[in-house]
Amino acid sequence: MSHADLVRTRQLEGAHRAGARWQALTERRAETVRQLRRGGPERADSPERVARFHAREDAKRLAYARAGITESFLAERRIGPTLDLDDFPPNEAGRLAGVPVGRIVALDRQGSIQEGFATGFLIARSLLMTNHHVFAAATETVDCGVQFLYEKGPAGNVGAGVVFSLDAGLFFYANEELDFAIVGVAALSGSGRSLTEFNSLPLIPVTGKILVGQPVSIIQYPDGGPKKYGVRDNELLLAPADRESFLQYSTDTLPGSSGSPAFNKDWEVVALHHSGVPEIRNGQIVTIDGRPWTRGMPDSDIHWVANEGVRISAICSHLAGARVGTAYRPALTELLQSFTDDLASLPAIRSQREGAAMTTTTAGAAEHRYHVVVNGTANFYADAHGSATPSTRTLPTPPATTAPTVEKKLRFDPDYSHRRGYQDDFLDVVVPLPDVSAARVGELLKNNGRPVVLKYHHYSLVMNRDRRLMMWSAVNVDYTPGKRRKTREDFGTDTWIPDPRIAGDLQIQDPELYAPAAKFDRGHIVRRDDTAWGDTADEEILANSDSFHWTNCTPQHEQFNRDRFGFHGLWGGLENQIQSQAKNVGNTMSIFAGPVLDSVNDIRHDFGAGEVQIPRKFWKVLLVVEDAGSPAAALRAFGFVLDQSKAIDQFGIERFSAGEFETFQQSLDDITRLSGVTFPGVVGAADVMAGSPEESRRRPLRSFEDLRGLRGAAV
Repeated sequence: MSHADLVRTRQLEGAHRAGARWQALTERRAETVRQLRRGGPERADSPERVARFHAREDAKRLAYARAGITESFLAERRIGPTLDLDDFPPNEAGRLAGVPVGRIVALDRQGSIQEGFATGFLIARSLLMTNHHVFAAATETVDCGVQFLYEKGPAGNVGAGVVFSLDAGLFFYANEELDFAIVGVAALSGSGRSLTEFNSLPLIPVTGKILVGQPVSIIQYPDGGPKKYGVRDNELLLAPADRESFLQYSTDTLPGSSGSPAFNKDWEVVALHHSGVPEIRNGQIVTIDGRPWTRGMPDSDIHWVANEGVRISAICSHLAGARVGTAYRPALTELLQSFTDDLASLPAIRSQREGAAMTTTTAGAAEHRYHVVVNGTANFYADAHGSATPSTRTLPTPPATTAPTVEKKLRFDPDYSHRRGYQDDFLDVVVPLPDVSAARVGELLKNNGRPVVLKYHHYSLVMNRDRRLMMWSAVNVDYTPGKRRKTREDFGTDTWIPDPRIAGDLQIQDPELYAPAAKFDRGHIVRRDDTAWGDTADEEILANSDSFHWTNCTPQHEQFNRDRFGFHGLWGGLENQIQSQAKNVGNTMSIFAGPVLDSVNDIRHDFGAGEVQIPRKFWKVLLVVEDAGSPAAALRAFGFVLDQSKAIDQFGIERFSAGEFETFQQSLDDITRLSGVTFPGVVGAADVMAGSPEESRRRPLRSFEDLRGLRGAAV
């Protein structure tokens, strides 16, 4: 059996599962049709998805305006009503989106093409995505390649295209449940062309990119032939629930389209096409004339009722927790870092920004025609040199005073081996790491019987295996102005990534966990403000990014670490207050911190992607040396607990506000009893709340003036 035949066999098995999903959603689909007729997508989709969609649409309109693209310019490229697979893209944005889409081919030993059997598309440097049923194992990619630009020219000729070998030695990962595979691609083609010429399609992890009833366009290589554009009669048929991983749509495809990208109206990838949806009766696939379909009959006899793709947000969520071998980790980390909602990457904006003309990428073509529908038909022509003249109107000129906004991205250090982590000699006094009580040590993530201490730039932490959250963290903080060159905005857009050194299922990391809850989102334990410093600008940048590992994240109230409450408020401002008021502490501080993980009393809540336990309390211990550098130098330790229990119990998990948090100054012994985290003797001896039982009780803080232990402060 050839590999192409194996792919077809697997595809039919997947189609049967897709048909079963379609059958199970019959009632929802009927109700969706009724609501679409009554009020369109706004009424047929869920209020939450509509809100997310409009939030992104507002942001896109602003991005288009900054790029000088008008609404009328976008409206000209609306898709017409006819049913067909087109040879040419409907607009320049569609052409750009199609450049990274290639035909997957079988090669002989000399590198010549034997046949085309699937589709794939570049998603990052040297990485191609297709289906699991196309490549279920790395060994299956041997003697296979990807061919770009295999498409019709204006004269009807099909160009030879450019072929790159697949290389699973660079990377390979596949998942059967979500039917996707990612494989490495050689940097150079057999003819010496660079893979970088073909760009990539960004994977956007957020939901809300499309609503039911809106168009789903697919760029594909059907039947192993030249590139086609499925842009007719192509609507999303059912609004997916947040937990559902698949989209079903009416866009035309054929065998060979497996692994194609499915796009929304702005050519953002919303799904990985993977299967047709056959009609199922009594557990059997049905033919066009209503008879049971059996193996040996042609696929064309099947009564196909829809097509199905895997949601990109589901794939991104899965990849965030994927485990790969050591050799693959840098490539996976780089891929995860590219997951961002970067509106500057919209194809229309890229086209406008780069001054791209409507030229064909097929070698030797002298002219390329684009068919668009504008309440009728208008044709656009482009010559081989890239000068384009629309027959009905000219393209808008970007305003001279505006430029597209390019969103910065965090840059992560791919080498984890040289991270030093927390340094116990950072202060004048040696301060060892925290530990865990004997009663709680069994909960920790261990290796060879010892707790795993994960080291990052300037901080370290230990994970609670059972709760998938950190048990404690320890960070060194340097406030020296010369070591803090950048503002928070200079670093780039927040991008959370898993730590590849531990299993993905040991880290609560799915963005969908928090999105449905109005009051909760991702939150740092080690603040980016505490770790974002360095002797060099590069160290500062990488240290800032290191705070965005999922291991440093807990489900937190949306304002817990926001500027308005967390940084300038009482809880987040304690570090700054102590550093500024404690006598002569210099520019350094060390901080121990973590959530209070109380598996009995913590709140169990399902935000839509599985149950999690939300910590009610958080703790931190601030360590400074007063009279630093003198014979009188002394370590001082300040312990604090933030308690949100009363507010949650009174108002509920999604209604209380950050102003209802309670903050207490508390002895380290009390923090140990709450959290199970123990502190070295030198820290216990420095506790400013140590003393009689009465003094060790928690002290409510309503303002910084209530702090105990600062020289000249309240007692």
